[in-house]
Amino acid sequence: MKNRVLCFAVFFLFCLSLSSSAQYDVTKVDKKAVALYEKAMELTDASKYKEAIAFLQQAVARDEKYIDAYLSIAGIYGQLKDYPQSVSFYEKAFVMDTAYTADPGLQLPYSINLAGKGDFARALEVVNKILATPNLHPTTKKAAEYRQKSFQFALDYAKSHPTTNYVFAPHNLGDAINSSESEYFPSMPIDGKLLVYTRRVANMNEDFFGSEKDNTGWINAIRLPGNINTSQNEGAQAISQDGEWLVFTGCNRQDGEGSCDLY
Repeated sequence: MKNRVLCFAVFFLFCLSLSSSAQYDVTKVDKKAVALYEKAMELTDASKYKEAIAFLQQAVARDEKYIDAYLSIAGIYGQLKDYPQSVSFYEKAFVMDTAYTADPGLQLPYSINLAGKGDFARALEVVNKILATPNLHPTTKKAAEYRQKSFQFALDYAKSHPTTNYVFAPHNLGDAINSSESEYFPSMPIDGKLLVYTRRVANMNEDFFGSEKDNTGWINAIRLPGNINTSQNEGAQAISQDGEWLVFTGCNRQDGEGSCDLY
Protein backbone atom coordinates (compact mmCIF):
# COMPACT_ATOMS: atom_id res chain seq x y z
CA MET A 1 0.00 0.00 0.00
CA LYS A 2 1.17 3.53 -0.70
CA ASN A 3 0.07 6.60 1.19
CA ARG A 4 -0.60 10.00 -0.28
CA VAL A 5 1.47 12.63 1.51
CA LEU A 6 0.57 16.32 1.47
CA CYS A 7 3.51 18.67 1.13
CA PHE A 8 2.10 22.13 0.54
CA ALA A 9 4.30 25.04 -0.32
CA VAL A 10 3.51 28.91 -0.63
CA PHE A 11 2.36 28.80 -4.23
CA PHE A 12 2.08 25.12 -5.14
CA LEU A 13 1.31 21.63 -3.92
CA PHE A 14 3.46 18.54 -3.99
CA CYS A 15 1.39 15.35 -3.73
CA LEU A 16 3.69 12.38 -3.56
CA SER A 17 3.18 8.66 -3.33
CA LEU A 18 6.10 7.41 -1.31
CA SER A 19 6.94 3.74 -1.20
CA SER A 20 8.00 1.99 1.96
CA SER A 21 11.63 2.10 3.05
CA ALA A 22 13.50 -0.55 4.94
CA GLN A 23 12.53 0.96 8.29
CA TYR A 24 9.10 2.49 7.77
CA ASP A 25 6.48 0.03 6.53
CA VAL A 26 3.19 1.76 5.81
CA THR A 27 1.40 -1.61 5.57
CA LYS A 28 1.98 -2.05 9.30
CA VAL A 29 0.33 1.22 10.29
CA ASP A 30 -2.67 0.88 12.61
CA LYS A 31 -5.77 0.40 10.41
CA LYS A 32 -7.90 2.85 12.38
CA ALA A 33 -5.11 5.42 12.04
CA VAL A 34 -5.16 4.87 8.28
CA ALA A 35 -8.94 5.42 8.22
CA LEU A 36 -8.48 8.70 10.10
CA TYR A 37 -5.77 9.68 7.64
CA GLU A 38 -8.00 8.99 4.65
CA LYS A 39 -10.75 11.12 6.18
CA ALA A 40 -8.20 13.91 6.62
CA MET A 41 -7.32 13.66 2.92
CA GLU A 42 -10.99 14.10 2.00
CA LEU A 43 -11.19 17.20 4.17
CA THR A 44 -8.01 18.56 2.62
CA ASP A 45 -9.43 18.10 -0.87
CA ALA A 46 -12.36 20.24 0.32
CA SER A 47 -9.90 22.88 1.63
CA LYS A 48 -10.99 22.16 5.22
CA TYR A 49 -7.44 22.26 6.49
CA LYS A 50 -7.97 22.79 10.21
CA GLU A 51 -10.48 19.96 10.37
CA ALA A 52 -8.01 17.77 8.48
CA ILE A 53 -5.29 18.50 11.03
CA ALA A 54 -7.60 17.32 13.82
CA PHE A 55 -8.06 13.94 12.12
CA LEU A 56 -4.34 13.63 11.40
CA GLN A 57 -3.55 14.34 15.04
CA GLN A 58 -5.93 11.55 16.00
CA ALA A 59 -4.10 9.30 13.55
CA VAL A 60 -0.70 9.92 15.13
CA ALA A 61 -2.24 9.49 18.57
CA ARG A 62 -3.26 5.97 17.53
CA ASP A 63 0.06 5.24 15.83
CA GLU A 64 2.90 7.49 16.95
CA LYS A 65 5.17 6.17 14.17
CA TYR A 66 2.79 7.12 11.35
CA ILE A 67 5.30 9.19 9.38
CA ASP A 68 2.95 10.06 6.51
CA ALA A 69 0.52 11.65 8.96
CA TYR A 70 3.27 13.82 10.47
CA LEU A 71 4.37 14.88 6.99
CA SER A 72 0.84 15.80 5.98
CA ILE A 73 0.32 17.82 9.16
CA ALA A 74 3.52 19.67 8.28
CA GLY A 75 2.28 20.30 4.75
CA ILE A 76 -1.07 21.64 5.90
CA TYR A 77 0.51 23.94 8.48
CA GLY A 78 2.67 25.29 5.67
CA GLN A 79 -0.45 25.93 3.61
CA LEU A 80 -1.91 27.80 6.59
CA LYS A 81 1.33 29.81 6.81
CA ASP A 82 2.07 28.54 10.31
CA TYR A 83 5.72 28.04 9.46
CA PRO A 84 7.08 27.14 12.93
CA GLN A 85 4.50 24.37 13.32
CA SER A 86 5.17 23.14 9.80
CA VAL A 87 8.92 22.93 10.40
CA SER A 88 8.35 21.19 13.73
CA PHE A 89 6.25 18.41 12.20
CA TYR A 90 8.59 17.95 9.25
CA GLU A 91 11.46 17.45 11.66
CA LYS A 92 9.48 15.01 13.80
CA ALA A 93 8.97 12.90 10.68
CA PHE A 94 12.57 13.24 9.52
CA VAL A 95 14.08 11.84 12.72
CA MET A 96 11.83 8.77 12.52
CA ASP A 97 13.29 7.60 9.21
CA THR A 98 15.93 9.62 7.39
CA ALA A 99 15.83 7.38 4.31
CA TYR A 100 12.06 7.53 3.81
CA THR A 101 11.96 11.31 4.25
CA ALA A 102 15.03 12.14 2.14
CA ASP A 103 12.90 12.57 -1.00
CA PRO A 104 13.52 16.03 -2.55
CA GLY A 105 9.76 16.43 -2.90
CA LEU A 106 9.57 16.52 0.90
CA GLN A 107 12.77 18.43 1.53
CA LEU A 108 11.88 21.32 -0.82
CA PRO A 109 8.67 22.40 0.97
CA TYR A 110 10.55 21.93 4.25
CA SER A 111 13.11 24.48 3.04
CA ILE A 112 10.35 26.88 2.02
CA ASN A 113 8.82 26.72 5.49
CA LEU A 114 12.24 27.25 7.07
CA ALA A 115 12.51 30.42 5.00
CA GLY A 116 8.98 31.35 6.02
CA LYS A 117 10.08 31.47 9.65
CA GLY A 118 13.16 33.48 8.71
CA ASP A 119 15.79 30.73 8.86
CA PHE A 120 17.28 31.35 5.42
CA ALA A 121 20.65 29.80 6.28
CA ARG A 122 19.15 26.40 7.07
CA ALA A 123 16.75 26.72 4.14
CA LEU A 124 19.71 27.25 1.81
CA GLU A 125 21.54 24.24 3.26
CA VAL A 126 18.53 22.04 2.54
CA VAL A 127 18.17 23.31 -1.03
CA ASN A 128 21.88 22.85 -1.72
CA LYS A 129 21.58 19.26 -0.55
CA ILE A 130 18.58 18.74 -2.85
CA LEU A 131 20.52 20.08 -5.83
CA ALA A 132 23.32 17.62 -5.08
CA THR A 133 20.89 14.72 -5.51
CA PRO A 134 21.80 12.51 -8.49
CA ASN A 135 19.28 12.30 -11.35
CA LEU A 136 17.12 15.05 -9.90
CA HIS A 137 13.83 15.51 -11.77
CA PRO A 138 14.02 18.63 -14.02
CA THR A 139 10.92 20.20 -12.45
CA THR A 140 12.27 19.73 -8.94
CA LYS A 141 15.67 21.02 -10.02
CA LYS A 142 14.15 24.17 -11.50
CA ALA A 143 12.10 24.82 -8.36
CA ALA A 144 15.11 24.20 -6.11
CA GLU A 145 17.35 26.51 -8.15
CA TYR A 146 14.76 29.29 -7.87
CA ARG A 147 14.61 28.84 -4.09
CA GLN A 148 18.39 28.70 -3.89
CA LYS A 149 18.64 32.13 -5.53
CA SER A 150 15.91 33.55 -3.30
CA PHE A 151 17.44 32.26 -0.07
CA GLN A 152 20.94 33.37 -1.08
CA PHE A 153 19.61 36.84 -1.92
CA ALA A 154 18.05 37.11 1.54
CA LEU A 155 21.31 36.12 3.22
CA ASP A 156 23.40 38.45 1.05
CA TYR A 157 21.04 41.34 1.70
CA ALA A 158 21.19 40.78 5.45
CA LYS A 159 24.98 40.66 5.29
CA SER A 160 25.24 43.88 3.28
CA HIS A 161 22.68 45.69 5.44
CA PRO A 162 23.75 44.84 8.98
CA THR A 163 21.72 46.12 11.88
CA THR A 164 22.05 45.42 15.55
CA ASN A 165 18.35 45.12 16.26
CA TYR A 166 16.85 43.74 13.05
CA VAL A 167 14.25 41.03 13.57
CA PHE A 168 12.52 39.28 10.68
CA ALA A 169 8.93 39.44 11.90
CA PRO A 170 6.33 39.45 9.10
CA HIS A 171 2.77 40.16 10.22
CA ASN A 172 -0.21 38.30 8.84
CA LEU A 173 -2.63 40.75 7.20
CA GLY A 174 -5.52 39.04 8.94
CA ASP A 175 -8.90 37.63 8.00
CA ALA A 176 -9.83 40.65 5.89
CA ILE A 177 -7.23 39.53 3.34
CA ASN A 178 -6.39 35.92 4.08
CA SER A 179 -8.56 32.82 4.07
CA SER A 180 -8.15 29.06 4.23
CA GLU A 181 -7.39 29.22 0.49
CA SER A 182 -4.03 30.27 -0.98
CA GLU A 183 -3.43 34.00 -1.48
CA TYR A 184 -0.44 35.27 -3.43
CA PHE A 185 0.98 37.72 -5.99
CA PRO A 186 -0.03 40.97 -4.24
CA SER A 187 0.28 44.32 -6.00
CA MET A 188 -0.69 47.88 -5.15
CA PRO A 189 -0.46 51.41 -6.59
CA ILE A 190 1.96 53.96 -5.20
CA ASP A 191 -0.42 55.36 -2.57
CA GLY A 192 -0.62 51.95 -0.87
CA LYS A 193 -4.37 52.19 -0.30
CA LEU A 194 -5.45 49.39 -2.64
CA LEU A 195 -4.31 45.77 -2.54
CA VAL A 196 -5.05 43.42 -5.43
CA TYR A 197 -4.02 39.78 -5.25
CA THR A 198 -4.78 36.29 -6.53
CA ARG A 199 -6.74 33.75 -4.53
CA ARG A 200 -6.92 30.08 -5.49
CA VAL A 201 -10.59 29.22 -5.04
CA ALA A 202 -11.53 25.64 -4.11
CA ASN A 203 -7.86 24.73 -4.65
CA MET A 204 -8.33 25.02 -8.42
CA ASN A 205 -9.61 28.26 -9.96
CA GLU A 206 -7.62 31.48 -9.60
CA ASP A 207 -9.47 34.80 -9.23
CA PHE A 208 -8.59 38.38 -8.35
CA PHE A 209 -9.58 39.86 -5.01
CA GLY A 210 -9.12 43.39 -3.81
CA SER A 211 -9.17 45.33 -0.56
CA GLU A 212 -8.97 49.02 0.30
CA LYS A 213 -7.23 50.46 3.33
CA ASP A 214 -8.98 52.89 5.65
CA ASN A 215 -8.05 54.37 9.02
CA THR A 216 -8.64 51.04 10.76
CA GLY A 217 -6.70 48.87 8.31
CA TRP A 218 -7.65 46.65 5.39
CA ILE A 219 -11.37 46.13 4.82
CA ASN A 220 -12.78 42.73 3.86
CA ALA A 221 -11.53 41.72 0.43
CA ILE A 222 -14.01 41.04 -2.36
CA ARG A 223 -13.75 39.60 -5.85
CA LEU A 224 -12.90 42.35 -8.31
CA PRO A 225 -16.17 43.49 -9.93
CA GLY A 226 -17.02 43.30 -13.61
CA ASN A 227 -16.05 40.53 -15.99
CA ILE A 228 -12.38 40.29 -15.06
CA ASN A 229 -12.89 37.00 -13.16
CA THR A 230 -14.16 33.98 -15.06
CA SER A 231 -14.51 30.24 -14.51
CA GLN A 232 -10.97 29.96 -15.90
CA ASN A 233 -7.73 31.12 -14.26
CA GLU A 234 -6.67 34.74 -13.93
CA GLY A 235 -3.41 35.74 -12.27
CA ALA A 236 0.03 37.38 -12.44
CA GLN A 237 -1.43 40.88 -12.37
CA ALA A 238 0.44 44.19 -12.41
CA ILE A 239 -1.35 47.37 -11.34
CA SER A 240 -0.28 50.79 -12.59
CA GLN A 241 1.12 53.21 -10.04
CA ASP A 242 -1.92 55.50 -10.37
CA GLY A 243 -4.26 52.54 -9.82
CA GLU A 244 -6.07 53.06 -13.13
CA TRP A 245 -4.79 50.07 -15.09
CA LEU A 246 -4.49 46.36 -14.35
CA VAL A 247 -2.60 44.07 -16.73
CA PHE A 248 -3.00 40.36 -16.05
CA THR A 249 -2.74 36.86 -17.44
CA GLY A 250 -5.96 35.07 -18.40
CA CYS A 251 -5.94 31.41 -19.39
CA ASN A 252 -8.30 29.55 -21.72
CA ARG A 253 -10.70 32.48 -22.03
CA GLN A 254 -13.20 32.45 -24.90
CA ASP A 255 -11.71 35.61 -26.40
CA GLY A 256 -8.13 34.36 -26.04
CA GLU A 257 -5.58 33.52 -28.70
CA GLY A 258 -4.83 30.18 -27.07
CA SER A 259 -3.59 28.95 -23.70
CA CYS A 260 -2.72 32.04 -21.60
CA ASP A 261 -2.81 35.65 -22.85
CA LEU A 262 -2.24 39.13 -21.46
CA TYR A 263 -5.26 41.35 -20.86
